[in-house]
Amino acid sequence: MTKSIRTGKIVRNVVKYVVLVLLAVIFLFPVVELILKSFMTDLDIRFGLLFPTSFTIKPYVDALDAEYFWWLKNTLIIGVINMVGITLSSSLCAYGFAKLRFKGREAFFSVVLATLMLPAICMQIPLYKMYYGMGWTNSWLPLIVPGFFGGGALNIFLMRQYMRGIPDTICEAAKIDGANKFVIYAVIIMPMCLPIAGYVMLTAFLGCWNDFMTPLLYINEPSIYNLSLGLYYRYVNNAGSIPPANVQMAAATIMLIPCAVLFFFQKVLINGVSVGAVKG
Repeated sequence: MTKSIRTGKIVRNVVKYVVLVLLAVIFLFPVVELILKSFMTDLDIRFGLLFPTSFTIKPYVDALDAEYFWWLKNTLIIGVINMVGITLSSSLCAYGFAKLRFKGREAFFSVVLATLMLPAICMQIPLYKMYYGMGWTNSWLPLIVPGFFGGGALNIFLMRQYMRGIPDTICEAAKIDGANKFVIYAVIIMPMCLPIAGYVMLTAFLGCWNDFMTPLLYINEPSIYNLSLGLYYRYVNNAGSIPPANVQMAAATIMLIPCAVLFFFQKVLINGVSVGAVKG
């Protein structure tokens, strides 16, 4: 009986891993093909080959021109500013909900969480009308300023949950020593929340790096395009001559690299959040 149970367990594990491997191959195939085609010649792509007959880096040389680096610079500036703004504002809101006692705190927090149920697309028209009325269109302001006003309900929730794990006795001891609420936040709470703050900063940067719809709505000037919008107008919505497919694949592969690198850092930060969480 024991042997049959062990055999059944082995069979289930084999089936499970075979299914997982097949799914991994299916989902990774487009990415692998993207990378392979970025090293192909244009002739190889025209023939529909899966593997290049000879590897070449010329598509990368052609893709990395001055305009590409200019858009990359714009994207990095927007991303870094949002990393700071979103982390700062969401941590301040989370600190208020987690450590400050005021009337209606739970009700206000419930309203914040309720905004998660609003589809982002439903807010685009009123936001556009508001930003247009303020004269913010065709600038970076719609991409930067909102990050300094709350930082998003999900980020507030994550940071609040982490801060709630910090014992209130630490804050009370600081009050006895004469620290005010801002000092407690800046000197005591935030250094203990570095893992979750790092996670919020990382997701904020990835959100800006991959953002396409927001710049498409508000930006018309090529000099202030971010990378995703610049590549769209160069390779997709281009009335002139569109570069060869291998150059397009090379540009997309380069844009994929930071996401892949930060994905692994994200896993490390998630482990840090789990391991470094303070028990209340």
